[in-house]
Amino acid sequence: MTPKSNHPIEVTLEKNSSGTWSTQGFSKRQLQPWQRLWIVAGIVYLLALVGSYYLLMPDQESIERHMVFSVTEEVRRYDGMAFAGESPRKIFEFARSEGYASWIAATRAKYRIGPEGNERFNRIERDYCDAVADLPVKRTVWILICIVVWVLPMAVLYALGFVVDWIRRGVRAVKGS
Repeated sequence: MTPKSNHPIEVTLEKNSSGTWSTQGFSKRQLQPWQRLWIVAGIVYLLALVGSYYLLMPDQESIERHMVFSVTEEVRRYDGMAFAGESPRKIFEFARSEGYASWIAATRAKYRIGPEGNERFNRIERDYCDAVADLPVKRTVWILICIVVWVLPMAVLYALGFVVDWIRRGVRAVKGS
């Protein structure tokens, strides 16, 4: 058996405008209109940042496309009519299906690009490897930048809303006295 307390608990109930009974002081905290606006603005701003990140952040395929474009431009230095009339999409798909290393070797053989092109083709390969290796770091850094770029303005906006609401409540209290 549990011992009974000698101190009774007093609960005061009040009837709300909606006709429901609630305890005084324990009602749910309602969001202020400026807080609702802050939430909506935060969601819209976050969606804009995520969309910008998606559009601006390179991925593996865009790095590969850039590499294939660089190779085709280098080949055009030796033969100005190389790849004339060919669709860039078809060139990329062909290079991808054949394998980039073998495609580059076959392209160099087809257009008779000998050792004189080694320096530039090696630079293209080095740039490609560096871009692929840096991709995870770039993604992490850009995600952190996006978080900071979202959090700081939203914190400032919330603080401004809070200050304006605090001033408004103070003015109401002065008018009510």
